[in-house]
Amino acid sequence: MSVKKEYTIPIGTKALILSKYYYGVLSKSLENIDSERYFSILYFLNENNGCNQQCICNNLAIDKTAMVKVIDYLIKNNMVERDINPNDRREHFIKLTKKGQKQTEEVVKAFKAIDNKMFSNISKEDQDIFIKVLSKLSSNLKELPANDLFFNYKKTVRTSKK
Repeated sequence: MSVKKEYTIPIGTKALILSKYYYGVLSKSLENIDSERYFSILYFLNENNGCNQQCICNNLAIDKTAMVKVIDYLIKNNMVERDINPNDRREHFIKLTKKGQKQTEEVVKAFKAIDNKMFSNISKEDQDIFIKVLSKLSSNLKELPANDLFFNYKKTVRTSKK
């Protein structure tokens, strides 16, 4: 069934669709990386290596409980290590291992390549406006009452695309 008149969908749905496409391309380009589904965390650690778990949670909007499981997975795969703050044993600093650094280089390259391709026919001015508007939208939404949703970071299921 096709839609006869122009159909406008809510911005949240558009963002969800864009995210699905984006991470589908990212997943395909990084099939050989052990982290498999935690690309954003590795990317964040590339710029903030040695930050605490709470910093990652706050910046990537990840639940604390989920973050513990993510870090455990990355430790098991020798991507990161968790160091306890000697001044406050409740705080943990997350650092990339040598393996994690090497694979994170590939993650950073993939994100940059996808962003470049995605913005290839969009002017620098429009790109800047887009990023500015996204930031404002996020800020506006943070001010509204909301349920705290938990996103499940289970293994990505890949299907072949023809």
